[in-house]
Amino acid sequence: MKSGFLVAIRGIVLLSAVSASAQPAAPAPVLGSLQVKDISLIEIDTAHVRVAVNLTVVPGQSATLKDLRLCSLRLNGMPVFAAPLDQEIVLHKDVSTALPTLYVTALFRDLTTVEPLRRMIENQSVHVQGELLAGVHLSLIEKMALHTQHPEVVIPLSQDVPAQVAGSPFERTMALGVLSLMDAGLDAKAKASKGLPGMRPAWISDLEAQAKTNVFEVESSYALTQGNQTYPVLCDGLGFRVKSAGMVTTAEALEPWKYDVEFLGAIKSGGAKLVKKSPDILLRPIGSDGTALKLSTNDFTVDSRGNPEDNPVTAVSASYGQVQVLRRASPSALALLSHEPELPAGLPVASAAVTAQDSWEQVAVFRLHLDPDTKKPQSVEILQLGARRDGKSIVLSEPVDSAVFGSPIVTPDGVIGLVQDEQAGTFLPADVVLAARTPADAQ
Repeated sequence: MKSGFLVAIRGIVLLSAVSASAQPAAPAPVLGSLQVKDISLIEIDTAHVRVAVNLTVVPGQSATLKDLRLCSLRLNGMPVFAAPLDQEIVLHKDVSTALPTLYVTALFRDLTTVEPLRRMIENQSVHVQGELLAGVHLSLIEKMALHTQHPEVVIPLSQDVPAQVAGSPFERTMALGVLSLMDAGLDAKAKASKGLPGMRPAWISDLEAQAKTNVFEVESSYALTQGNQTYPVLCDGLGFRVKSAGMVTTAEALEPWKYDVEFLGAIKSGGAKLVKKSPDILLRPIGSDGTALKLSTNDFTVDSRGNPEDNPVTAVSASYGQVQVLRRASPSALALLSHEPELPAGLPVASAAVTAQDSWEQVAVFRLHLDPDTKKPQSVEILQLGARRDGKSIVLSEPVDSAVFGSPIVTPDGVIGLVQDEQAGTFLPADVVLAARTPADAQ
């Protein structure tokens, strides 16, 4: 099945706060048609299943894509994770191009039923649903015209495709036998937790309910000038409230241009100028018409934590050579946003014993979904991962995309930290944890 998709570029919104000389956002280009050609089950055992996904695209215009990811991917409704591709993909207008194979994994520890896999093997077909995300290689002026630091194409997927499962009826029978064994284990686990087979864990359902009041979109904005033209720039992320401690988000939300090699290179070289007093932060509740809060109207105050400047990284810009930018995943680097009067509720933090662990078999993070038309927060999706400690940092077992930056890292016991980049985050500050914990949590 082929269908035309309009490319959705994150952050194409004109800021009313910027002067009348600000340029309207450039129109999004049309990528063309995308097809999932087939899916192959290449590995299955009692711990996981690994699947190869092959896609082709016929672009409506020439473009260079990078950092391809399949996000929010589901096979017959079963959530799976796709390893990202870090290579560049050159597309030529109207020329059919096979994308490099993307590999996805489902861990049985995160499943509640194996029925989606059973149907894939028995029917030799599977329903694929999710999004293909890819960065677009653009010049600085093109990014400024789109009003975003990180232009991305976002292409929804929803189609039935052939599934190549094992090479013979005997091998398929063996695979179904493995699934039967795992199904018995899932039923036993559900009964032990007093749940019903196939139901999501209670702590995940609780998180979904808590997101409505405790998870926010964090929209950072600023403006740059080139000549007599002014360009607004937007960056989206997440923030979350913890009990008695305000809202937590990334340090990047305060000065996003300092984390981007092209934009910081332009500012340092004088190729573009940062408009004074243009940086602002807007907080929007997820999936509701609740009141938005804005830094420039003093709806909240900002307390910067950690020192990202102590841990910079040198990156190479195509236009400006070597530029020293701030590292997103800097230990202890985050921002605390305080609102008066203090808002109720907030996510609970994990106990001292859980936070002190060297690894966590199950953690959850949120992924932001924006409305494709209004660019306002539409919903958040919960992704289940594993995590481990690395000094003052938390390393996720699977890579995520920028729509997860600023999300809490939550164990069944409570929050331990927040996501800073594609695979790492930091722990909550000690004073934030202390304010949010009950006496029992400290044990």
